[in-house]
Amino acid sequence: MTEIINQNNDFFNLKKRIVVKIGTQVLIDDDGKLSSASFRKITEFVDALRFKKKEVILVSSGAIAAGRNVLNIETSAKFLTIPQKQALASCGQSLLMKTYSSHFKKYNIKTAQILLTKDDISSRKRFTNARNTIYELLKNNVVPIINENDTISTEEIKFSDNDYLSALTANLACADLLIILSNVNGVYDKNPYLNNSANQIKIIDNIKNFIDDFKDNSKSIHGTGGMKSKLESAYIASEAGIDTIIASGKDKKVLKSLSDGKITGTFILSSCEEISKKKHWLIFGMEKNGLLVCDQGAIEAITINNKSLLASGIIDVKGNFKKHNGIYIANEQNKIVAAGISNFDAEEIKKIKGLKSSEIQVMLNSMHANGIGIAVHKNNMVLL
Repeated sequence: MTEIINQNNDFFNLKKRIVVKIGTQVLIDDDGKLSSASFRKITEFVDALRFKKKEVILVSSGAIAAGRNVLNIETSAKFLTIPQKQALASCGQSLLMKTYSSHFKKYNIKTAQILLTKDDISSRKRFTNARNTIYELLKNNVVPIINENDTISTEEIKFSDNDYLSALTANLACADLLIILSNVNGVYDKNPYLNNSANQIKIIDNIKNFIDDFKDNSKSIHGTGGMKSKLESAYIASEAGIDTIIASGKDKKVLKSLSDGKITGTFILSSCEEISKKKHWLIFGMEKNGLLVCDQGAIEAITINNKSLLASGIIDVKGNFKKHNGIYIANEQNKIVAAGISNFDAEEIKKIKGLKSSEIQVMLNSMHANGIGIAVHKNNMVLL
């Protein structure tokens, strides 16, 4: 793979749909205000990608930072209350989109705003609707600009940061490449802000192992995502078979190299064992609201024999989940082995756990015995 990456832009030519995540630090100047120069660089970069027949989707931070300019709130992001963040986002999102629109207009590029919450990703129906919307926009030669809907998001339903959102978006949109633009040009063996001797890591071929060894203490003032979150997002993308580049969005030369098909910054190889889009959603997108503890027979049935989880094998129910909610499945030692979509709510499973299908049929007074004892169908389950 290293040889392929080093071959001019042959590798880049294979990438047709690209998600570009733009961090807050990329878009602001030293005073914390939106920088016209930065927007010019980004829009020029996107135009260059589109000139090479790439479909581009932006995931852009910056609404809260933009809102500071409107409301004159100087409090550091980590000390802002939820209402303050929501007010800043409300004021800043329109300014952010207006700025993007005015700069893209110079290239005759149409843009569209998509605001998502974690619930939009967790719900399979809304996830599919968002995907269809993105497909339609791309078909009409529009650049979707995605951000979290901070105005209505609370701590319980918000994404950890937009790095995470960009990885989920890459899977949602069936992208070929994720480019995370930050204020540093890739990953280093040491914190480059604290160590002048820090060396750039060009290629990471096993992102999971790399994360286990990685230590990070360099979260930025304006953004919420440090390098650790970028690596974790690259891992999420990797599991969907999507390669990731982490590079500087502030350096015009870096952006020019990327649009020319030259790999710069840090390149993170995707996993060789790509999982299906649905299983990826089950693992990373679906919210898990409960836990089913199962006996050894049930665990062997789902992990070895690729069977559905039957109510007869469930010995304990934890959490207050509804029908069709996401849940974890664990063994008697409480080790999580799978995740899936429950066919019953928590109270129903408490009543039918340990029962055979015929007994459940009598209890529920059902005429349909076929499949009635299945708590989680194998088609809606993924092993962890």
